[in-house]
Amino acid sequence: MTTSRHIAASALALVLLMGCSDEEPGAEIGAPVEDSFTEAVRYGALTAEFLYPRAWESEGVAVQAHFMDARGVAVGPALDALEMWRPIRGLRSGSCEQVLTSRAPMSDGAASLHLLDVGAIAVEAPVADASLPPRRLPDLLNAFYGVVYGSEYSWESDAELLDYFPGATYRFAAPGGPLAGAFDVTLQAPDPMVLVGLNGQELRDQAGAEVDGERPVELVWDVAANPSQSDVYIDISAGYGPDRLRVQCRTGDDGAFSVPQASLAPLWQEAGTLEMVVRRVRHQPVQLEGLDETDFFFTTADRFELSQR
Repeated sequence: MTTSRHIAASALALVLLMGCSDEEPGAEIGAPVEDSFTEAVRYGALTAEFLYPRAWESEGVAVQAHFMDARGVAVGPALDALEMWRPIRGLRSGSCEQVLTSRAPMSDGAASLHLLDVGAIAVEAPVADASLPPRRLPDLLNAFYGVVYGSEYSWESDAELLDYFPGATYRFAAPGGPLAGAFDVTLQAPDPMVLVGLNGQELRDQAGAEVDGERPVELVWDVAANPSQSDVYIDISAGYGPDRLRVQCRTGDDGAFSVPQASLAPLWQEAGTLEMVVRRVRHQPVQLEGLDETDFFFTTADRFELSQR
């Protein structure tokens, strides 16, 4: 999750880019993509995520949401600039793809990104409820404006963060605004994602691992109680910022996956240490008045570092 200062910096990066040239797992999900830039897309996404406390203190369940009217701006890079996780649209299960950071020429019309206000998002959790108010972005340029929703430093409740309960139901509701409608959605928290092995090494209590850069990375994790209800996404990145080199893989929740060396090679050329985040993802499409598509996600994640020997 991001603070307003981080969001403002990412927003400025996005503006600069604009000036440059419950459903079954396995379905096509993620931000809509027609071309690298689209004429007009109205898209929304909400993500609730629990990070396994490996080498970091767990922050409980963190929530982030954005509802956007994008004109002449690619939705995927816009979400990247807002530091929001997204699945690659059309990524097949069992495959890996590089997240493209090259930018095609913008459309002929004026480009803008309006982040829409749906009112305060009420979150009902098993123990403590919370409210996620809209936070207005600083006025940077007229082309990028509106509100963002993120749980860091913004809960209006006695508990600073929501506790995580596997299998529990969390409710998300908002009254809607003038340009995006109301919603009332329940999501079930998936089991925690816990990596237990990597290339034969025990990983359960380790913050990272050293690997041979000439080999694939063999991952093993604890399988969920109901694996058919979730997909697993693996994100590997080199460097920092929305334009960092990244690869995303997708697989079923069957407890193991091999990230091909060919997918990792460009990342190793960029950096000697990579960040890997493995997510168990439950997805629910939502019909929201005023938007073309909306995706809600509840994810559990495990994050660690890979170092090349």
